[in-house]
Amino acid sequence: LKPFAQVKSLCRILPDRSTMAVPTASAPGRKVRTTADAPVPPNEALKLLKEGNTRFMNGEPTATQTDKIMRRELVDLGQAPHTAILGCADSRAPLETVFDAMPGDIFVLRNA
Repeated sequence: LKPFAQVKSLCRILPDRSTMAVPTASAPGRKVRTTADAPVPPNEALKLLKEGNTRFMNGEPTATQTDKIMRRELVDLGQAPHTAILGCADSRAPLETVFDAMPGDIFVLRNA
């Protein structure tokens, strides 16, 4: 199996909600993902990662600032990342930056 297929096979497949608007840090109206947000189907999570990476590559990031209210929401409501990523420990490639993600959007595990 290809690496993505292995990960996908381990995931609980959710009903297709690709037509549903998923509020994320990059979407208007919601700043951080918390447990108050609906689960994100795998195909939508991949789309969010690709869109964030495109914004990063174009030099047009939207996930650039946090504030006290956003941090309080994450503490009070808990985080609900749409994606878990295994990445390199290399500090030159911070995945939150590469995918233009806000706190609560992705769960990153780094390994050397």
